[in-house]
Amino acid sequence: METRIYESSKKYSLLSILGASWSGFRNSRFLARQLATRDLRAQYRQSFLGFFWAFAPILINAAVWIVLRGTGTVQLAETPVSYPLFVVIGTTLWTIFSESLSAPILAVNGNKSIITKINFDKEALIILSIIKVSVNSLIKFILVVALLFYYSPSISSSVLFFIPLLLLSIIFFLSIGVLLTPIGVLYQDIGRAIPMVMQVLMYVTPVVYVMPESGWMKTIMSYNPFTYIITDIRNSLTGLPIEHWSVHIGIGVAGLLLAMLALVVYRISIPIITERMSS
Repeated sequence: METRIYESSKKYSLLSILGASWSGFRNSRFLARQLATRDLRAQYRQSFLGFFWAFAPILINAAVWIVLRGTGTVQLAETPVSYPLFVVIGTTLWTIFSESLSAPILAVNGNKSIITKINFDKEALIILSIIKVSVNSLIKFILVVALLFYYSPSISSSVLFFIPLLLLSIIFFLSIGVLLTPIGVLYQDIGRAIPMVMQVLMYVTPVVYVMPESGWMKTIMSYNPFTYIITDIRNSLTGLPIEHWSVHIGIGVAGLLLAMLALVVYRISIPIITERMSS
């Protein structure tokens, strides 16, 4: 049986690292699918309500805001589409972004036992993250599609841009997640901080309410790039125009650069992480 010793090296070539990473993706597809199948089955198998738990956080969060708005407890501006549809789409998108950010760290932490015992290309864990985010996102959008049919908003050609815009955003958040994985595995504070940071960011992003017309919150939201990402992706589903193409192009370029940087950092840090896990 082959024995591999993980040790750090000070000699790195960017192209060789990216090439090794690409080979790792190709060689680990089967293992990644096996791990994803295991995790997805475990996620829903021992649950009476099954796939409902994929919708539960979205439904609960949306229901709270619908009740608060409906009873006048919270005064919110009128939304361009029916408020339940507005808040469910926004909450679904934000949940997907949050899961994309956390998925790589959770994948590595959840497979520590095999990382230290089995020699395999660790890019399998990135593929695992992508598969789980993709499947869970598809399940979540069943609720969105049902509401779209119920409220029957006008559908325009902008719907064709929904998947490309969503993919650009998911790649961006996944890349940040992979970049944070090395430190997130060594220090659990990162994994615990991500949900809290995303929760704070949600309230300065038009996820459950539209950008106000004036005031300090409008100023904050105007400088928040996620404002335009959420707004345009939601608009693409509800027949409204997509207005902020420059932001999406910037997110696409930033996502590509972050992805390359993240793969390099991930590939270099894996031997160190494996050594720390084994000690």
